[in-house]
Amino acid sequence: MVKRIRGFTLIELLVVIAIIAVLIALLLPAVQQAREAARRSQCANNLHQLVTAMHNYESSYTCFPPGSIGPMNGNSSFSAPWADPSVGGCCPWGHFSWSAIILPQVDGSNVYNSIDFTVPAYTFSIIENGAQRGPAGDVKNKPAATSMPPVFVCPSAPRVQPANQHKDYGINGGTGTCCPERSQAGMTGIAFVNSRIRIGDISDGTSNTIMFAELAHTTNHSWIDRNTGANPFLWVHHPSQGYVDATPQDLPDNHSYNNRAAESHHVGGVQVIFSDGHLKFITDSIDLNVYTALYSRNGGEVIGDF
Repeated sequence: MVKRIRGFTLIELLVVIAIIAVLIALLLPAVQQAREAARRSQCANNLHQLVTAMHNYESSYTCFPPGSIGPMNGNSSFSAPWADPSVGGCCPWGHFSWSAIILPQVDGSNVYNSIDFTVPAYTFSIIENGAQRGPAGDVKNKPAATSMPPVFVCPSAPRVQPANQHKDYGINGGTGTCCPERSQAGMTGIAFVNSRIRIGDISDGTSNTIMFAELAHTTNHSWIDRNTGANPFLWVHHPSQGYVDATPQDLPDNHSYNNRAAESHHVGGVQVIFSDGHLKFITDSIDLNVYTALYSRNGGEVIGDF
């Protein structure tokens, strides 16, 4: 007598495959949410490291680092090679961002020591108003421009530029007065060109004043198109790279003039860290007046719960 070995029928196999597919469909969103939660946590940790670096700098120099540094003749007055060749002497060309200044405070001393601050910074790409203006700057600073520490990268931000060349955070440049990279007049934020803001200057309170916000390098940022790379590691010129202000990021176009809004790839809002070091997720539904007040260091606004 021949013993028959019973196997799966085609229908049974298809049922098993269907069940597996349903289970994968149910589990995949949970896996994606867990991964995003981990990325968001790492992004928050980066912000904590950045604000700690700012306070360590302040402890050493009695003031916070400027938002950007470089030679200037006065407000909106710059000379070659530090003047933007396309718009004239009103605007800087290759000033150094705050991220260069705090490198020794984020274990980036080797990169910091390789920078020549007597010549302009360097960047590989500036796709401004639809045209490529890079590479730009002094090649002496090219090696440093490719050596950005990972603390400046939010893992939730998809890369449109190499991770070691563009950052995903911006310093508080104020409530929207143009423009913190070229003028010291009327600036209400924590930092601006060649600024020296002290803790005592934050009369609104460090717990009510934003220090850093997410500024994904994929954002549209004043003349720089979305998804081209708007936030180089070292480089600053007239679009105010590395600065954020109270402008709402709800613009439908690829680029907008004088837009310096915060932006993240977390659903529903952006992470910000305040000058006292506490982190908060600012939702897209926040009242604009409250949001604007958080960018003022000395406006005297009354801020309730938000």
